[in-house]
Amino acid sequence: MARIADDSDFEALKRLVDNHDGWTLELSKSDTEVYTRPVPGCNFNMVKIHTEFADVTADIVFDVLHDPDYRKVWDSHMLASEEIGILNVNNDVGYYATRKEPDKLTRESNKLFKGYDA
Repeated sequence: MARIADDSDFEALKRLVDNHDGWTLELSKSDTEVYTRPVPGCNFNMVKIHTEFADVTADIVFDVLHDPDYRKVWDSHMLASEEIGILNVNNDVGYYATRKEPDKLTRESNKLFKGYDA
């Protein structure tokens, strides 16, 4: 079960950005590095990606990735995205459906988005 993130969760998340202890470098290409790390008690790995964009601020990248209307422009696999509810200023619940190539099967998921405006 998910819980609402608080300030201590965001501080822990920020520490994960620069700390590579326990992470495996899976890909290093040009200005992009992809790391994975097992999550205790879970079948999924945590993933973090570090890259550099010339002339693009972090705020713009965040807005492009999280704007449900604009995502339809650049995400050819997205079938639907919808905000289900807002839990508080930093946490919301949403729905996302995608088409997986090459088999064209539909994947649906719900997400709990935890954002932080520092």
